[in-house]
Amino acid sequence: MRPHVHILMCTKDGSAFLGPQLYSILTQTHRDWSLWISDDGLCDDTLAKIAAFRDAHPAQDIRMFAGPQTGCAQNFLSLLARDGLENAWIAFADQDDLWMPHKLERAIDRISRGTGAEIYASRSIYTDSALSVTGMSTRYVRPFGFGNALVQNVLTGNTLVLPPAVTDFLRSVVEFAADAHIPFHDWWVYQMTTGAGFDVIHDDKPGLFYRQHDRNVLGASKDRSLQRTLLVLRRVFAAWLDQNLTVLDGLSPMLRRPNRQLLFNFMEWRRLSVPRRAPLRSMGIYRQSAGEDAVLRVMARIGRI
Repeated sequence: MRPHVHILMCTKDGSAFLGPQLYSILTQTHRDWSLWISDDGLCDDTLAKIAAFRDAHPAQDIRMFAGPQTGCAQNFLSLLARDGLENAWIAFADQDDLWMPHKLERAIDRISRGTGAEIYASRSIYTDSALSVTGMSTRYVRPFGFGNALVQNVLTGNTLVLPPAVTDFLRSVVEFAADAHIPFHDWWVYQMTTGAGFDVIHDDKPGLFYRQHDRNVLGASKDRSLQRTLLVLRRVFAAWLDQNLTVLDGLSPMLRRPNRQLLFNFMEWRRLSVPRRAPLRSMGIYRQSAGEDAVLRVMARIGRI
């Protein structure tokens, strides 16, 4: 029996791109889904388009909620915390992508082959705002785990599908994370799930077309590399680490003992003066490529982490 999937979408003034995304959900080969949308926008006809889509497809459970108006991450967390998602399959969705027809079905199949205690993510095909293909997301080769999640997010939120075991775990701690105003919901998901011992499935086969445009919260394509470098130099990345570690510290009893110790070691490492810091790799903290590890070492030496 194929499961029902709750698709959680957050919107904010997304009318320009919303129509194709809604249609791509409608044409999924896995047809047993509901769509819950939390809207943070004020300026366009996003809600009118969603209402028209809902009215045109009355057989589907399509619900609209008012978002918290405190940012994208908090909007997604507010959806995850809503009643009615106990023991549920969940997929996160952005307002401006285009899902491939197999996206949900393939994720369910991959998870169902395992223990049911895995979180699914996939690669994406990058496009410009007009959906012209510009490239593909990274193929990761190093293990997925808590030591990686502390310093890098590789689980892009718009690709995530969660089985009930993962959903219920995250829901049990979501209010704490929401109150702490985490910077990115998908990074938090990666940290909490790997920290608690869940496995990651990262599919080499892309599941969606990921639009890159000026209104992305944080672009993923290579032409945004300068932007991300500036975030490091301006200590924005370090501030994100501060926020993440505060939340993880508060939720540390939910982590497996080795990961809890790694968290405490990393927090202590950050309090040390630069000359006294051991190499992060020796602690089991790493990024997904040798080049990224080299950048991490430079960041450590100049005190930007």
